[in-house]
Amino acid sequence: MKHIQGHTSKDTQLPKDQADLLLDHILDDLHLERDTAPRRKKNYRRIVVRRYVIKRAAVLTCTALLIFALAPGTVVPASVSHVSAAPASDSSSVQICFQVNTLIPVKDVTAEINEHSLSVSDNGYQQYEVTVEENGYLLLDVYSATGMHTSHGMEITGIDTDAPVIIEHSRQDDLIIIQISDGDGVGVDYDSITAYTEVSGQPVSPVWCNEAEGTIAFAVPEETILIRIPDKNGNYRMLSLSPS
Repeated sequence: MKHIQGHTSKDTQLPKDQADLLLDHILDDLHLERDTAPRRKKNYRRIVVRRYVIKRAAVLTCTALLIFALAPGTVVPASVSHVSAAPASDSSSVQICFQVNTLIPVKDVTAEINEHSLSVSDNGYQQYEVTVEENGYLLLDVYSATGMHTSHGMEITGIDTDAPVIIEHSRQDDLIIIQISDGDGVGVDYDSITAYTEVSGQPVSPVWCNEAEGTIAFAVPEETILIRIPDKNGNYRMLSLSPS
């Protein structure tokens, strides 16, 4: 009888990392997933909590920064700066440019002078322009997006509103010589001087004009005539010239 000899050995256990690697290969071959639900739940819970906390913290931080930035604008009124006045070439109007200083966006800017509303033009970011055609007290009203209202005023005096004046007049033979001046204004508009008889309204032309010397001559009238002497800004003076 033959004796068959065999070898026996004790069961050996793989290390955990090798066992996990082997299990992963087997699962991949079988197209299965390892049951790690408890770990996934724990990981998902941690991710959700972290994202929620970070999101809420970011919202609170942005809100705080916004309040910090805008809070001064809700209590500090807007101011007007960089005011400049540029008269028109004929001194008939003045261009007023100004800037509004405020942290809160501007909703509207209005202007009026002598209780007459004026149009305000947007000339850039919080920069505005208004055309003024008469002297007086210019009032600017600024309305912010939060409803705050501030007013600013300035005196306008650079517009020519004075009519020409008669310096003197004299008679030379059959002529009446009139010397006129517009003072510090824009100047007499000699081409627009008109005259007409008081009763019949017939036009009367001057004999001559000397703009350089500021004089104008009319023939001695046979009846009273009315002379209209304007300046280049639309102001005018009426002169009555009678035969005697």
